[in-house]
Amino acid sequence: METTKKPGLMFVVILLLTMGVLLWMCSVVEDFYNFTAGTVESAASVAPLSKESILEKNKRTPEKFNTEVKYRTFFLTAPGAQKVELVADFNRWGKDPLVLRGYKKGYFEISVALTSGEYKYAFLVDGQRVLDPTNKDRRTYNGQEVCIKTVR
Repeated sequence: METTKKPGLMFVVILLLTMGVLLWMCSVVEDFYNFTAGTVESAASVAPLSKESILEKNKRTPEKFNTEVKYRTFFLTAPGAQKVELVADFNRWGKDPLVLRGYKKGYFEISVALTSGEYKYAFLVDGQRVLDPTNKDRRTYNGQEVCIKTVR
């Protein structure tokens, strides 16, 4: 009589180990796939994938500047002064002099056309540097205190 051999304990252990390893590998591959899924599309914003998208990303948008000219009045009261000049960064600190017009009782003023920005200035009263007493916005520039006029 023939006897059929039943699988041994060793075969069952190897079979179970093999199935466990395959299941583990499938879960690792699935996790990796879930991790990497969509990364090409999400990376497109960082690294464009086509020539058109590279050109589009590198296309410069023109900067918009407010070039509207606005007149600003600079004035100073200096009784007894003979000459009052405006020295500022927009007239090369007095190299292109702007002399204020004198009125009664020592009032001097000038209107200057400026575009938007921040301008540094001071006055020269008979050759002596004077800060604008009505402007408290001041900074140190090249070792000297100057007033700031902001044009918006």
